[in-house]
Order: sequence, then C-alpha cells, then structure tokens
Amino acid sequence: MQQSQRATTTALPGLEAARRTITDCDRRLNQYRAALDAGANPTTVAGWISQAEADKAAAQEQLIAASAARRTILTDEQIHGMIKDLGDLTDRLLTAPADRKAPLYQAFGLALTYNMKKRVVTVASQPASSVYVRTCPRGDLNPHAR
Repeated sequence: MQQSQRATTTALPGLEAARRTITDCDRRLNQYRAALDAGANPTTVAGWISQAEADKAAAQEQLIAASAARRTILTDEQIHGMIKDLGDLTDRLLTAPADRKAPLYQAFGLALTYNMKKRVVTVASQPASSVYVRTCPRGDLNPHAR
C-alpha cells in the first residue's frame, strides 16, 4: 500500500503552473512600476497593474487549492493500524445476524441454495450492474493490446 502511494507523489502540475504564474506576475509588476518611474501614462499602467494583481491572486488561490489537494501519505504504522482496527472480517461476517448480512450479500449478487438431501450449499454470484464496469474509464491501458 505504501509503495503505491510513493508512485503517485510527484509534483502536481497545478502547483507548478501556479508558481510560474505568480513569478511571472511579480516580474510584470516590477516592469510596470519601472515604466511608471520612467514616465509612462499612469492610467494605462494602473490598468496593467490591476490585471497583473488579479492574475497573481487567482494563481495564489490555485496554489492553495492544489496544495490542499495533495494526498497525505500513510506510514507503515498507520497502514498496519488501519488493518488491525478492521479486525478479522471473516469472524465479523460469521457472527453477524442474518438480517445484517442480507444487504451485503445482495450487493455482491450472491444467491445461496441449500440442498438438504445432499447437505450442500450452492453459491452463485451475479454482482449488481453498478459493480461491473464494461470498459476502463481511462481507456485501454494495455500497450500490447493495440
């Protein structure tokens, strides 16, 4: 589990784009102030400065949102703790009352048929349509199938 988290901890493109935009806005603001100092039309430069400040504010909001979207990486201890907290699911299912198991069995599409003469239970499973996905939403990820 932890290795799968490491594989996806690369820098988010949104973070880098927002940082580049902020840097660019700072550069533009410095140029506009220099233009003012050199005698450029204050009304024109004020419009440029307003636009650069608006762009910078939008990029800062994107940076905050992208930073908040970063996933927390679980440590080995946290993963083991989660598994331990779950307990033995087999024991939980065996000891649960039948009326509490029925919705779970229905979701899995399980049908159990007991043959009293043979003392055998036949299990058939037809998962609900919401469980079965016909195509991968990301497209065909198998390069050998092309």
